[in-house]
Order: sequence, then C-alpha cells, then structure tokens
Amino acid sequence: MALTYLDSGAECERGRQALQLSSKPCDRVSPSDKVRVTHVVFDIHGGGMESLVAAMAKHFQGSRIGMSVVTLSGRAGKVGESIRPLLQDFRVLKCVPGFSMLAPRKLARCLRELKADVVHVHSGCWYKGARAARMVNVPRIIYTEHGLTLDNGTVNRWLRRHAAAWTHFAVAVSDRVRKDLQEMGVDHRSLTTIENGIDTEVFSPAPRRSSALPSSLGIPQNACIVGSVGRLEPIKAYDRLVEAFASVHASFESRRPAYLVLCGSGSQEEALKAKVRALGISAVVRFVGWVDDPVEYYRMFDVFALSSLSEGLSLSLLEAMACGAIPVVTDVGANADVLGPELQDQVVDLHDRDEYVRVLKRTMHSAGHQAAVTDHGRERVVTRFNLTRMLAEYERLYCGGQCESS
Repeated sequence: MALTYLDSGAECERGRQALQLSSKPCDRVSPSDKVRVTHVVFDIHGGGMESLVAAMAKHFQGSRIGMSVVTLSGRAGKVGESIRPLLQDFRVLKCVPGFSMLAPRKLARCLRELKADVVHVHSGCWYKGARAARMVNVPRIIYTEHGLTLDNGTVNRWLRRHAAAWTHFAVAVSDRVRKDLQEMGVDHRSLTTIENGIDTEVFSPAPRRSSALPSSLGIPQNACIVGSVGRLEPIKAYDRLVEAFASVHASFESRRPAYLVLCGSGSQEEALKAKVRALGISAVVRFVGWVDDPVEYYRMFDVFALSSLSEGLSLSLLEAMACGAIPVVTDVGANADVLGPELQDQVVDLHDRDEYVRVLKRTMHSAGHQAAVTDHGRERVVTRFNLTRMLAEYERLYCGGQCESS
C-alpha cells in the first residue's frame, strides 16, 4: 500500500509514471530474518532527530536489525561520529543542488550497495530519500515527520505530495503532527503516531549540590537557573527567551540570584550574544556551546524554557522534565500534550510575549509551585514517553508490521 494524497491521486499517479518508478506495495519482511535498515538524514550533527537515530543505533547494535546511516550534508556531524562504531555502515554524501533532487542517482546507488530492506527517511529529505529508494525498488519505505517546517509554500507542498506517493508508511512523532499531515492530505490509512521516548533511568533527578557544574560556570550554588538545550537557530526563537529573561531579571526580587544558561550552537549564536550585551545581562548569561551529554545541565536547571516557533515532540523537553526541571514552553507542536492538562498553566500562546514573561517570573519565584510541577512532570514522562515503547514500535514497522490508523 503506497502512501497517497487524498486530493491528488491522479496527479501522483502521473508523477510516478513520468518518473518510471515502481508502484508495487511494500513487501513484508520475515521477523526471523536479519533486516537491513538504512536511515537517510539531511544532517546528523545535533538535535532531536539526531538523538532519536542515535538511540536506535545503540539499541539495535547486535540485534536482528542491521542499521546503516546515510547523511546528505557532506559532513559526518558530531552525532554521526559518535554512533559510527555502532553501525553496519555510515555514508557521507554531498549531492549537487537542484539536479540531485530530481534524479538522486548517487543516493540511489548508495542504497543499492547497502542492500536496504527498509529505508527510513527523516525530516528534511523526504522527497529525495523516497525518490531514491523507489528508484532501486527498496521493499519498505518509511518516513518520520519530526516537526513540520513553517514554509508550506507551493514548492514544499509539491515535494510532499510526490514524496508521499513513493512512501509506504508515514510516522508522526505526535498526534498534533499527525493531524497536520492529514490536513495536508496524507491518507490516514498509511499514517501512524509513534511518540518520541527517552531513557528515564539515564535522565533522572540528582541534587545540584552533588555537581561541580555551577561553580565551573561561575554560577552560585543557590542561584535560580533558567536553561535550555537546543540548536541556536531562528526556529527556536531564543531571542524571545533572552528578552523574557532580561525582563524578569530586571525585577527579580529574591535572595537567590538568577542566571540563564543556553546549551547549543548554531547560526544565531553571535546575534544572541549581541542581544545579551545590548540588554546588559552578560554577567548572568552563559553560552556553553555544544554539549555531548546534557544530563548534568538538565539537573542544574530550575526552569527549562522553550520559546520555539515550531516543534514536533521535543526530546530536550522530555529529558529536562525527566531530570526534574520545570517547563515553560510555547504552545507549538506537542508541547502542551507533553505537559498534560495538569501543567497547562506552564504553556504560553506563541504570540503572547507578555504572558511568557509572567509565567517565567511566577515559575522562578514560587518554590511550592516548583515542587509540584517537578514531581508531576517526571511522572508523566516516565509513564508515557518511554524509550523502550518507541523502539518496539519502530521495530514492528521495520519487520513487517502495519500502521495502526484511525
């Protein structure tokens, strides 16, 4: 069963014929066989999608799932280098812009060499990955949407429409993303939700006093620390978080000093540092760069803040909550669903900057509120967003399972 768009079946069929692609249904893979799964990613440097692929590499090493990764960015990336020893194969491709989109022969040749039973394409390269996999008749093509781009223009709609026609199963990381895909016309019969999961034994609370991290950053042990872990890119809107923290800090009345810690790197780093200087808060803001293991940072945070313009299901939010940090998030992607009905007062409308400041200030001030949110937040992640459950659901799809559509 190929994934189709409900409102454009004829156009997709013409596209398949014009590109001379196979339209056969996906083949079932015997659970007793070794299954060769090749992940196709645009880049594997750092982020939520990369963390998910890394978790799969660790889990499936030595199992019946033989996992390979192909990155199209021309670089291995930090996460790619870290998981390379766990993989059957790791390929770095640098495709020619434009032509390689219409005829991704280099990627198709690579998939043929890897003898992939399953190609698992991730956000950022759906069209190219699905197109190449169909060119070499890969039996099963899976796509995971980690969070829809804000650009839903004509070109992106065209690319999604044709990519969907070549894909057997599409996975959304949250019900909200799934709903968005359905509203774009993706056939619900081939669409499923597999929520992201984390290892809650690794990501767990620990007393800050047991860590030397605050002192190493020049932060007093008794400080109230607001933090975030993510790519310093426009989609994360960290400029809004910096502005909100500056506003709160200016009127922060507490015996505890307040600090902001941002973990990550990206194109906006220098602009954010300039904004921090302009707001006069350089003394209480720390840019720590890329962090390979953020657990100790999460444990140090009193408040974990997301100011994103768009999200899928944020792994960093799950990790922070599991470590006991209190979330303050914008109402995008699955953020509200992750927090659940009991914590909806920690979710702020994307466009209400004043309310974001109010919620951040209230959260930093109220010790009683902090304790209640901390306990509930961790419990919710442990019971619902489980890594073992997530991996089992993907393995089922790899080995011949069908989507549980609704």
